[in-house]
Amino acid sequence: MTVDAQRGVVYVPLGSASPDFYGGGRLGADLFANSLLALDAATGQRRWHFQTVHHDLWDRDLPAAPNLVNVTRDGRRVPAIAQITKSGFVYVFDRDSGRPLFPVEERPMPRSDLKGEQAWPTQPIPLQPAPFARQTIAEADLNEAALARFRTLRHGALFTPPSHEGSIVFPGFDGGGEWGGAAVDPETGVLYVNASDVPWIAAMRDTGSRATTGPAVYADRCAGCHGLDRRGKDRAPSLVEIGTRRTTAQLEEVITRGRGFMPSAYLSPSDLRAVVTFLTGHTPTGPSGMPPSHFKRTSPYQFVGYERWRQGDSTGLSVVKPPWGTLSAIDLNTGVYRWRIPLGQHPALTGKAEQPTGTEQYGGPIVTAGGVVFIAATMDAKFRTFDKSTGQLLWETTLPAAGYATPSTFAVGGKQYVVIAAGGGKLGTKSGDAYLAFALP
Repeated sequence: MTVDAQRGVVYVPLGSASPDFYGGGRLGADLFANSLLALDAATGQRRWHFQTVHHDLWDRDLPAAPNLVNVTRDGRRVPAIAQITKSGFVYVFDRDSGRPLFPVEERPMPRSDLKGEQAWPTQPIPLQPAPFARQTIAEADLNEAALARFRTLRHGALFTPPSHEGSIVFPGFDGGGEWGGAAVDPETGVLYVNASDVPWIAAMRDTGSRATTGPAVYADRCAGCHGLDRRGKDRAPSLVEIGTRRTTAQLEEVITRGRGFMPSAYLSPSDLRAVVTFLTGHTPTGPSGMPPSHFKRTSPYQFVGYERWRQGDSTGLSVVKPPWGTLSAIDLNTGVYRWRIPLGQHPALTGKAEQPTGTEQYGGPIVTAGGVVFIAATMDAKFRTFDKSTGQLLWETTLPAAGYATPSTFAVGGKQYVVIAAGGGKLGTKSGDAYLAFALP
């Protein structure tokens, strides 16, 4: 959340409606999901709202706190608020009225071909600034090995609904923009935002007849993310010996309500008991006080799993041509880009690529009064500084693990420092536990 103390307003970016990828049980626009709310900080009364995705089927929750910024319009200063999105859009609003400061157009979007689903017929598309992440894929963007599968997938429009055959989500489920957020320069009204440019696949399958044994329920509903061996993959954690770390009641709570990246799973009481028993070796005592109505919500479809669309080799490279990550400077006064550069070098191509490839990213930038943009976020474990005006690289260093975090700057005794958390651990990179602080000259 972001607070405008002078106005007494709190701006709240909201998440997606549940379940994430099939909305047959929640038809309609699903207000106020995926909305930016302006609330009176003293009373909670709603002043205005704007919904960035209608009837979200793509897990396009608003990922980060919005940025307060003053922009110049028609010779006068306008208090504005800028909200980045996973799709790569920046929405810019008048802070008081909620009026978009750049035109927003409701554009037709594809229908869903899943039974019972009614994808919203239009989505709000800002005409400026241009997206800071790629949103479409053509055959020319792919390597030869990926073309055959590309022709079997649903693709084309940004908001193509999930499907049996699989639909391309580009940018992927993690963005585009993500929880690292953006930075704004109060002197110039320029917004600095990094993005990942890799596609994911949203595929659904029929639930069919419900399994009744623990291993069958697990294979049907859980293995797509956590793996058949329960060792986890990507952002899905290992479930090996999960019974030593979680009680049966805690597991029931996570399965039925979801947590973090995991969506809620609608299981019958018997299926829930079966899979928890399988995972822990202990018989659950019941649905942990959950209301019986919770278990009556069923779906004819289930999400196959979070799949980054990668090359089928040991490199783990995306199927699309680079750059796979960028850093952009967008003038919010005009909606025009000052500059955009690839950010990072993929570890598998270090020393092999002539130009920076960019990488997937977690963590955002900061900008200082000294004219410097600081950012880590990349898979190559670099911490970099750029000239805010030109995007020129000024300095870089290698961290002990990737800095998947947003840096902070502070001063002690008249000396300025910048600190970054080097935790790594995502995207197959090694984990770490260090905070590194650097002093400025």
